[in-house]
Amino acid sequence: MARVVITGATGFIGSHLARACLARGDDVTVMARPSSSLERLESLAGRLDVRRLDLADTPAVTACLNASRPEIIFHAGARTRYAAPADLTDMAESVDDNLTPLFSLLSAAANASDPPRVLVRTGTIAEYGDTELPYTETQCAFPRNAYGASLLAGTQYMSMARSRLPFDAVTARLALTYGPGQSRDFLIPHLVDQLLKGEAVTIARPDDRRDLIYVDDVVAALLQIAENPEPVGPMVNVCSGEAPRMGEVALMLLRATKAARDLVEISQQTSQPVELVCDGGHMAETLSWSAGVPLFDGLERTVQWAKHKSQLLHPSEQRLAAI
Repeated sequence: MARVVITGATGFIGSHLARACLARGDDVTVMARPSSSLERLESLAGRLDVRRLDLADTPAVTACLNASRPEIIFHAGARTRYAAPADLTDMAESVDDNLTPLFSLLSAAANASDPPRVLVRTGTIAEYGDTELPYTETQCAFPRNAYGASLLAGTQYMSMARSRLPFDAVTARLALTYGPGQSRDFLIPHLVDQLLKGEAVTIARPDDRRDLIYVDDVVAALLQIAENPEPVGPMVNVCSGEAPRMGEVALMLLRATKAARDLVEISQQTSQPVELVCDGGHMAETLSWSAGVPLFDGLERTVQWAKHKSQLLHPSEQRLAAI
């Protein structure tokens, strides 16, 4: 049992992490923006200490940490999607969204009356971008977008500051995480939703490859890093080592949903495939950790969750959800 603070707990990965911490008996405080929806945490009402605050407000964050006295902080809050306008406003926005809150949290934790033992931050393998495959922790990174660049900057800032912090600090670079509760803005939940409704989908980039990891494996890795951060060092990949093509994933989802084959149209890809292929050797060597949920099993679990959620909806809500 530990005292834990989680940022980003209203999001996909953070909500699963909060649930896992409660399940093992942790005392969990959640820092949530005033505008954040608590929908993903509804089933945990009364078991979490929810603090509404702006992470960029360092005095408010410090007060929260002084009150909750966490032994572990999980920083899982980040904005993942940006347009790329000609005026480059995505660059400044990514600093405000992903870097300023990190700096505020690190400062507040370092100057808290009772600093934590460890801070584990979720990064992304999108930080690597256009570099040699598979991605390893020692490679130079060349991110492709504002999301990857801002998280890479956060990784580097936190690594630079480690010697000045009174706690261990680790960035876990996550592969593309999927599972129950993920937003339909992402490919897998979108495909699941469409196929369960019997609606056709087109896979426009079937040759793109993605290292996919089930959310329960990610949560297990984050908890293990928090328990033993020292051998990991400043940054570690958390991945499955499986990087299927998106056309293959669509066909797996056809099997999992038992949808008609003609619902999936796989286009002929004319552009160069984008590949996110990761090496998880460092986690295996330092913490003897590896992903335990095979891809098809994870997809089936995701489909079953979506079916169950659909059945819980009132018939009128089902009609609205289909619009």
